[in-house]
Amino acid sequence: MSRFEQIDMFDHTEISIETKVTERPSIDLLPLNEYDHIIISLSGGKDSVACTLKKLDEGVPPEKIELWHQSVDGGHNDAVEFLDWPVTEAYVQAFGELLGIRTSFQWRERGIYGELMRKDSLTGDVYYCENGKVVHLPTRNGKKTTRLRWPAMSPDLRVRWCSPYVKIDVFRRVLNNHPRFQGTMEQPKKILVITGERREESSNRAKYAETEIHACNSRTRIVHAWRPVIDWNEREIWDIYERWRLLPHPAYLCGWNRTSCMGCIFSTADLWTMMREIAPERFYRLVEVEKELNHTIDTNRLTLEQKANMGSLKRLPKDARLSKWVQLALNRSFRKEDLIMDKWELPAGAFQGAAGGPV
Repeated sequence: MSRFEQIDMFDHTEISIETKVTERPSIDLLPLNEYDHIIISLSGGKDSVACTLKKLDEGVPPEKIELWHQSVDGGHNDAVEFLDWPVTEAYVQAFGELLGIRTSFQWRERGIYGELMRKDSLTGDVYYCENGKVVHLPTRNGKKTTRLRWPAMSPDLRVRWCSPYVKIDVFRRVLNNHPRFQGTMEQPKKILVITGERREESSNRAKYAETEIHACNSRTRIVHAWRPVIDWNEREIWDIYERWRLLPHPAYLCGWNRTSCMGCIFSTADLWTMMREIAPERFYRLVEVEKELNHTIDTNRLTLEQKANMGSLKRLPKDARLSKWVQLALNRSFRKEDLIMDKWELPAGAFQGAAGGPV
């Protein structure tokens, strides 16, 4: 069989995302052994990793779990290194290999850069990798529109388009179209989707239900959503890391408190200053795109250079190992053997608050 397939099945919608958090009724989950599939949406950040470790601690077999990661900068031959941490995909892959859990990657064509620079066209097609094959889900419906504007720093997903277009919708398109997840009305597939949001992170996330019907639920597919660490505090997150002696994503080692994109639009002045210090080429690439678009990431119209000039480097660890950690963070490879620490320690980014990431 070809290593590249095009699937033309059910869902060609350009995008359909809720514009704000709405309170939904909580549901009772099925016993975990009754689900055909348990999918953990794994960013590589501390909360989704904690969800995975928690399920293993509770006795869920690794073969029952799948880790799904949406590659922000695209994947395969059309990846454009732009916003995300270079190491993230390799870290996620190594984590899955260490635990013996199947790991899959999905992405939007040309990633977030392609969506940002989109002009008079549909949003990019969606791809996923399955058993070494790249599968193509073409976008056929929707209106041809022009983007050429950064996503806004807002919980409203109509204007903060980065999360829906390169993560949420990509996940849904794959789940809705993937042959493994198609049931029948008489015998629907039963799927549990786990994500790592926590109420402590923001007033917006405080409104989330712990359990609810997932947006991909249909007549042939029962899909439940579960946020198992929604009421955990940050101390509990790091405690489970310590029990497993797990090395956190290198971004935390470098002083970042959240592992969203390295160039997350919510980054504080300090984080922009730190990015400029450890990854100047990546930082100045964003500066040039701001100039090209004549549009700033900052809603107060401060340029990235102005914002970085307002911050400090005080959160960069004063540790002889910093250069090693920076090298890890900016590398596209990561060994599973490096995930287990001889002596576990809190990373420099721990307990630095929730600012600097999605709300």
